[in-house]
Amino acid sequence: MKQYLLFIISNIILIPLHLSAQNLSPAPTSEADMFSNARGGNPTLNLVMMDIRNNPYQKDLGDIVGSPYSTANFVKSTLFYGEEPQGEFYVRYNALNSIIEIKKSALPEEEPKQLYADKEVSVKYLNKVLRFTTYINKKKETKNGYLSLLYDGKAYKLYYRLAVKYSEGKAAANSMVADIPSRYAHFEEFYYQKVGVDRIDYLPSSKGKFIKQFDKNLKEIIKNQIKEKNINLDNEDDLIKLFEFINSTAL
Repeated sequence: MKQYLLFIISNIILIPLHLSAQNLSPAPTSEADMFSNARGGNPTLNLVMMDIRNNPYQKDLGDIVGSPYSTANFVKSTLFYGEEPQGEFYVRYNALNSIIEIKKSALPEEEPKQLYADKEVSVKYLNKVLRFTTYINKKKETKNGYLSLLYDGKAYKLYYRLAVKYSEGKAAANSMVADIPSRYAHFEEFYYQKVGVDRIDYLPSSKGKFIKQFDKNLKEIIKNQIKEKNINLDNEDDLIKLFEFINSTAL
C-alpha cells in the first residue's frame, strides 16, 4: 500500500474535483480509471470514491458572503509522505468539505484536483501542517478530516481544526428590510489526545467542561493555572502554553 501511495504522490495522481461516478470507466487507462478499478478491493479508495459522489465540491457561490476556503488563492506548499517531503505544489484548503485542492503550478488555467486522502500524507500549508485524521467532534460523532498538531506533549497532545459553517440566506419579508444573504462562517476548534489513548476528542472552551477532560489529579492544578495566568481557552497561543504546563505537571 505504501509503495502504491508513493507512486500516486510522485506522479501527482489526484482526483479531479468535478469527477462523478458516471464518469468512471472500467478500463484502467487514466488516473480516474485507476481509482475506479480499485473499488471493491481497497476500503480507503472506496471511501475516496464515496466522497466524490456525495460531496458538493463545486457550489455556485453567487452572492454568498465569505468563502469555504481558508485562503482565496492557491498557496505554495510542501507535500509529505510520512516525514519525507515529496515536493512543492500549489494548495487551497476547502475547510467546509475537508478537501485539499492541489495544482502543479499557480497558473489559473490549470484545473485543481483533490489530494488523495490518506493518514500518511500531509501538507505544510501556511504556518500549519494539515493531516487527514479521525477525530470525535463536539456532537460525539466520529469524523474524518484535516487537523493540525499544535503541541506534541508526552502526556497530552493539542490539535487545531479550521471549521466552516454554511448558513442559507433568507429573502426579505417586505420592502422595509433587506435580504439576508447566505454565508460561510469560519471558526476554530481545538482537540486533544491523551498519549496512549487511540482517539482524538473535541476540547470544550468553557472552563468547567475543559477541566473535566483531564485526569482527576490534574483538575485542580489546571483550574488554578487558568485563573492565575488568565488563560483564554479560545486562544491558540494560550492553549499551547497551558498544554506545556499540563504536560510538565503530568510527568
